[in-house]
Amino acid sequence: MVYASEAVEVECVEPADVSLDDLDFMGNLHNGRYPMLVERALVRIWARAGYSFVDGVPTHPDVVHVVIEQTVRYRSPVRTVGRVNVAFRMERLGKSSMVYAFRVVSDDGGTVHAEGTRTEVNVDMSSLGSAPWAGETRETALRLFGPPAADTSRTAPASRPA
Repeated sequence: MVYASEAVEVECVEPADVSLDDLDFMGNLHNGRYPMLVERALVRIWARAGYSFVDGVPTHPDVVHVVIEQTVRYRSPVRTVGRVNVAFRMERLGKSSMVYAFRVVSDDGGTVHAEGTRTEVNVDMSSLGSAPWAGETRETALRLFGPPAADTSRTAPASRPA
């Protein structure tokens, strides 16, 4: 078991619900549901900050982005329905990209179920190429998720054998 007290960074925490249909045949949260919990939590956080869609129209140009990479390390299975929390912090903030570090933790904060990173790139809808984040978006991201971590080696993907 991994305890949430291992993390010391400031995090933005969003609750997430695990439903019965999220569990696999062994009664564990299905591995494919963790990225969905992360996605839904980020959408709710950004929507509260004014970045969403209304009647299919983005409320801000920076709402349109793509996920180019996501890593998940499974630590301790979620074995019940109910609430968990998804905790985020800013890992890197580039000109047109953001890398979040995230942890899925138990409702009481005592157990880390999964952790990883998610990289998003802002998209210019006219060219479909990458576009710089607006200054307001950068400020909002830093306010919500804190400054980028000084040491990014903690969340770097593990090297693979040759």
